Amino acid sequence: MLTGLFAGANVCTVLLLWLTVASTFVSPCEHPTISLLGLFFPVFLIINIAFIFFWLIFRFALIWIPILGLVVVASYAMDYCPINTRVYGSDSAVCIVTYNLGGVQTDEDRREVIEFLKEKSPDIACFQEMNGTLMNMSDFLRMTDSMHYNRIIGYGKYILTRFPVLGDTIHIDYPTRANSSMACWILCQGDSMLLVSNHLESNALSAAEKSEYKDMILEPEREKVEQNGRLLRRKLGGAAHFRGAQTDTLCAIIDRNAGKSMVMCGDFNDTPISYTYQKLTKRLTCAFRKTGRGTGFTYKQSGIYVRIDHIFCSDDWQCLKCYVDDEVRASDHFPVVAYIQKNH
Repeated sequence: MLTGLFAGANVCTVLLLWLTVASTFVSPCEHPTISLLGLFFPVFLIINIAFIFFWLIFRFALIWIPILGLVVVASYAMDYCPINTRVYGSDSAVCIVTYNLGGVQTDEDRREVIEFLKEKSPDIACFQEMNGTLMNMSDFLRMTDSMHYNRIIGYGKYILTRFPVLGDTIHIDYPTRANSSMACWILCQGDSMLLVSNHLESNALSAAEKSEYKDMILEPEREKVEQNGRLLRRKLGGAAHFRGAQTDTLCAIIDRNAGKSMVMCGDFNDTPISYTYQKLTKRLTCAFRKTGRGTGFTYKQSGIYVRIDHIFCSDDWQCLKCYVDDEVRASDHFPVVAYIQKNH
């Protein structure tokens, strides 16, 4: 009887795991609450992995239940936590950085950002939530001049590139409360490339709300979960609704420029198990998924550990290396660094 109860529990966790993946096919514009189910993917993934060891010890004949559950979602598990063994190097690779600077507050933080850029010397750097204090800082301006960067400024976004800029900045219009995206054409290694920098709709959780979320995880009291859960669901669902429409706009841009060289990066405020990420990876290659290792969390605050900053590129580029530099702690996000090379 006890074996039957555990088997039933395992089947339930498998179905819930599959449900979190199925939620990525549902547009947040129509069903924002359903789209939030993807946030629980790692929870049910870990439970199913634990069940493998459980059945291995107590009832080997039932080990097929969690294994079947994992096999069905294997590609999504690799999206969430890729396992890549080889890292390539090339002198002709283009170095790209995307970095949300919203948490940069002090002069020490700003100096750390400048030192990071000097060390990595990226060919393209896309920043989100960059304030005027840093962009007008004399040390920052001297550094960008000495490294021969072209500067492109948008609402809350800032691009540095060593490549010539072709034409005016394109400001992307989509439904939003405060976020935005922008694009520009650059001449990269003899070919025009569309560079799109994004900051999709933020969840905008206050420090108190993040603390409530952490309390729910650590102390899941029923009353607390019900009360705080409703408030967080409403707020997260509202942001997801906007991101769904924004994602559709970005997908339309990709489709209109099919066959052209493109890099799309930024703070998407969505994890790999989401409508946003899955729609984009059907059109572009995620650099971290291709060459990264591990969970690669780009945001670690108040008990929230997620990878929401991404770099995507078109098929004419080969991803050589991508990682999250968690040694740089100037902001509440970590920068993502990718090296890509033209396919021959």
